[in-house]
Amino acid sequence: MALNDFRRFPLKKIRRWNVPICGDLLVKAFERLDRNGALSDFCADPQQLYERWWPHRLLRRKLFPTRAPLISVVVATRNNEATIERSLRSLIDQTLRNLEILVIDDASTDNSMMIIRKMALSDRRIRVIANKRQIGTGASRNRGLQAAAGEYVTFQDGDDFSAPSRLEMQYEAFKKSSETKIVLCNYVRVSECGLRLEINDRRVMKCIISMMFPRKEVIEKVGYFVEGNLSEDADFYERIKIAFGERCEVVVFRTLYEALFRENSSFFSAVDIHEFSSSAVKFTKRPEATAFWQSMQLRHAKMRRGEMEVYVSPAQS
Repeated sequence: MALNDFRRFPLKKIRRWNVPICGDLLVKAFERLDRNGALSDFCADPQQLYERWWPHRLLRRKLFPTRAPLISVVVATRNNEATIERSLRSLIDQTLRNLEILVIDDASTDNSMMIIRKMALSDRRIRVIANKRQIGTGASRNRGLQAAAGEYVTFQDGDDFSAPSRLEMQYEAFKKSSETKIVLCNYVRVSECGLRLEINDRRVMKCIISMMFPRKEVIEKVGYFVEGNLSEDADFYERIKIAFGERCEVVVFRTLYEALFRENSSFFSAVDIHEFSSSAVKFTKRPEATAFWQSMQLRHAKMRRGEMEVYVSPAQS
């Protein structure tokens, strides 16, 4: 765990070492080598160096294909005309091929649906569900879960992107232990021009929305998302761990997911941004967001004590 913490935040950890005499030199040396965060990214995921080469991707897909049951990817999206094509393309190009991609459009008012339907015509694995009115991210994901047919299910947002091996790496983790019920990967935030960002001095983080799990087993015990737009993914993730135990989780320590930073997103609408540059964002949570998070933690504590049901129906909020 300590090694993984270092790999996620190497510069932050080096600054805290307070090594006598040479401590400042270590920090300065790392900062000099870590141009645009390249060294930090390498510490978190050294395999990315060769996986990005097209010969590796071609050979991996043609010579060593992964045989897997159907996996459903639920993509909740609203007004993402600038990103939805690339987002879906990152799923179409996965090394794991046996997929259904469920795109739930939450009553977009831009050209998103035109792009989505055009892509669905060129790839039968894309299924489109259009909400007649805006119902929110949690409820949209629930529609996807109800429509999913895959043995396993996972998620991606319409303005986010997955590395080509993401789904394969996460699925392979289930083969190692029957106790595993949820598999995640790491992620980074990226700006609209594609630069990776540090968020409150953190660069590579555990990606909750990347969670993959056996669909029927989890839905039977945990149910669905709380229908809202704030921390509904974190709530679902915690309820899975409450239902199946802390040891049910595996984190594939690879940076396989990129989440777009947008100031008008549901997450960042609940915070006050103090610094925003081409390489870093710093923010503090607003009091109402902190209160919501604390109330969610109290609910989870009651669930662990057996005083509250873990299961949430799709209409419950």
